Amino acid sequence: MFDDIRPYDDSEVSEVVTRLLTDGDLARFLARWRLPGLCRYTPGLAQRFVGLYLRRALGGVHSIREFQQRVSSVARKIVRDTTDSFIYEGIEALDPDSSYIYISNHRDIAGDSMLLDYALYLSGRDTVRIAVGDNLVQIGFATDLMKLNKSFFIKRSQEGAKKIYAALLQSSQYIHQSLREGHSIWIAQSEGRAKDGMDLTDPAIIKMFALAERKADFGELIGRMKIVPMAISYEYDPCDVAKAEELAAIARSGRYQKPSGADLANLAKGLGGYKGRVVLRLGTPLGGQWANASEVAGEVDRQIRQNLTLFPINYWAAARCSALPDWAREIPKAATDPVKPADEANFESRLAECPEHAREFWLAMYANPVVNKFRPPNQS
Repeated sequence: MFDDIRPYDDSEVSEVVTRLLTDGDLARFLARWRLPGLCRYTPGLAQRFVGLYLRRALGGVHSIREFQQRVSSVARKIVRDTTDSFIYEGIEALDPDSSYIYISNHRDIAGDSMLLDYALYLSGRDTVRIAVGDNLVQIGFATDLMKLNKSFFIKRSQEGAKKIYAALLQSSQYIHQSLREGHSIWIAQSEGRAKDGMDLTDPAIIKMFALAERKADFGELIGRMKIVPMAISYEYDPCDVAKAEELAAIARSGRYQKPSGADLANLAKGLGGYKGRVVLRLGTPLGGQWANASEVAGEVDRQIRQNLTLFPINYWAAARCSALPDWAREIPKAATDPVKPADEANFESRLAECPEHAREFWLAMYANPVVNKFRPPNQS
């Protein structure tokens, strides 16, 4: 029933690992990512080094738990090399014997869920099953790695009302089965990353949760599913220029033609790029007092806004963004973490790396979390 979307199970791990160890596409990708200088001049040697690394990293892995234990060292290295600090809060308030749906704002293709998993791992908790759009299923090794890491696929490429409904129902049924079996879920609050920095929950996500139990009382169902809003805040977005250029292209021509392999390249850049300070905060599980999906989405948004961390670059960008609403123009002046002269020079340098035609979108990307966090209830 779920074979086409579920993660791998332990019985499949050995075969998948063996396949990965001989996958030339994976070796080439890792060589370009981790050894770019060597790969440029002697790609064959770089790929041999990668092959040796993979055999050491994955050799002898026979279960999902073993795979994730090995991957934890990669997560540790990413956090150490790409962040100035990583703070996580709220896990201690959750029952370790319960399963939850973590609905998260979405800034990075793989980093958001990876950092939740890493925080859970450091806290002695089990990791989550990760909802991933099937648009990322383009390259064999990427699919294998995601499914080894407990990812399951949401079918977003279906066409026709019946197929779309069947795909959403299947996802809903799989999520409910996972919760019953004691597995928590991570899912983004809307389809795709919030490239403009506006974190808003799509009520369609909540409606999808309810499909598998359409006859249940809605409020009781939401309370039983234990939805936990998750806010993740990056001081710097490694993909900020790419996002700004995409938004500029859409504003200019109404569309953006994503280059082949762009998702994989952005995934690697998001994981390997400098992020500055990172803060992950979990909110309070939703109770059963909600009447409809829009109310639930609104509460998820409220908790994410409340738990977002704003950094000096957000206030700096807000002070310069021409698209800022009139009501928000005084907010940067009241910043509790004021911009220092050295910071300002750094921000100017980062902005200069963005092509001029996309700079206003770059500024809006960093300014919009300020707008979102302080938005009055009567402002759209």
